[in-house]
Amino acid sequence: MARDVGVGVVDLPVDRGFALVDAARLEDPGHQRDVRERCAAAGVEVGCVSNSRDTQLVLGPHGPHTDAVSVGSAEAKRAFGVRAALGTVRFAAGVGAPLVRLMLGVPDLARWFSWSGSEVSWQDNVDAWVLAARPVLELADTLGVRVVIEPHPKQVAYDPASTRALLSGASGVHLCVDPANLAAIGYDPVACVRGWGRRLAAVHAKDLQRWSDTESPRGAGWSRYGPGPAIRFRALGAGTLPWPAIVAALLDDDYRGVIYVEHEDALLPTEQGIANSLTLLRTLIPAGVAPGRTW
Repeated sequence: MARDVGVGVVDLPVDRGFALVDAARLEDPGHQRDVRERCAAAGVEVGCVSNSRDTQLVLGPHGPHTDAVSVGSAEAKRAFGVRAALGTVRFAAGVGAPLVRLMLGVPDLARWFSWSGSEVSWQDNVDAWVLAARPVLELADTLGVRVVIEPHPKQVAYDPASTRALLSGASGVHLCVDPANLAAIGYDPVACVRGWGRRLAAVHAKDLQRWSDTESPRGAGWSRYGPGPAIRFRALGAGTLPWPAIVAALLDDDYRGVIYVEHEDALLPTEQGIANSLTLLRTLIPAGVAPGRTW
């Protein structure tokens, strides 16, 4: 499909929820070779290997919220997440991907809030992430793969401030920015892509609709990113994000990496959503710079 729409670079997810790879064989050189050969035959390069679900269990939560990923005790879930993270790094190296995007979860979401008389803060989550990620980062460094984080409300790095704190505490970690994720919790999507310099390694592209009515939203795809109103993601051009200004800001900051179209539009068929997004991006990106596609 990527080949048919003229895309040469993909972000390949390896979570157990997908069927593009065998998540039980991430460390199998034979499986890595098979995936590498299939991509080469299609003329598609794997620019990034991602794990957003299985690796969530490195830090949690470890209660019933994540039983759909893996059941068991907190220790068993944590071990599952660590195996998934290490396997994802090895798979990325095996298929020749320069980046591995991992979501390692968050120990305590209640640290969003300040409690009178308490010294607990979000920095405690950052410190826990740095400690838990150490073996993963060491393996990635050994194999020549760069680890990438993506700000998201289910992660330790969930907004610009927490992302800067994590990047300052974890050398060698790079960034994937999704302006829609940050706009969903109230940040200016243009400002969110600026100022990261060489730490910015990838960009995700999707659009956003916000619900401001007092009644519950109708229709497919609505969700909540925290205590605010519901949001839903759309193909580019079907939401409210200023993608011409976002792309201009990226170019102004000398970003020349891949922009991966991320299809999460519940109202449009996959093929149509991808085509709409690519059409818009191709009017904004200078000729000769190909947008990517995340699967």
